[in-house]
Amino acid sequence: MKKMFKVSALLIAVIMVAMLAACGSGAGSSEIPKNPGNVYRVIVQDESNMGVKCARIQFCSDITCNMVETDENGIATFEDFDEGSYTIHVLTVPEGFEKDTSEYKTPDTFGDITITLKAA
Repeated sequence: MKKMFKVSALLIAVIMVAMLAACGSGAGSSEIPKNPGNVYRVIVQDESNMGVKCARIQFCSDITCNMVETDENGIATFEDFDEGSYTIHVLTVPEGFEKDTSEYKTPDTFGDITITLKAA
């Protein structure tokens, strides 16, 4: 029974480490797929134009806000929105980057907005 408990505890520890490593401070790819044209995308990159994964982005209208985490390419995609003016905030940044307290505005048409984070 003690051996089974030790194996279970070890397995849980390995899973937790793997989950934490998935959103580490490492940069993603610099290759950005083409915007399909019917979404707003926030592209978060570092100063060398590499995508920053696991940044939490808030996308707000006058009525509501939605939050999405950037993927391995540093892209947060906001679908099911009408074209219009929206406000963007960077809620959290991965370890190794300075907090960004700026407020960004979207263009009135679908497209990409790029935010560059500075190293801490």
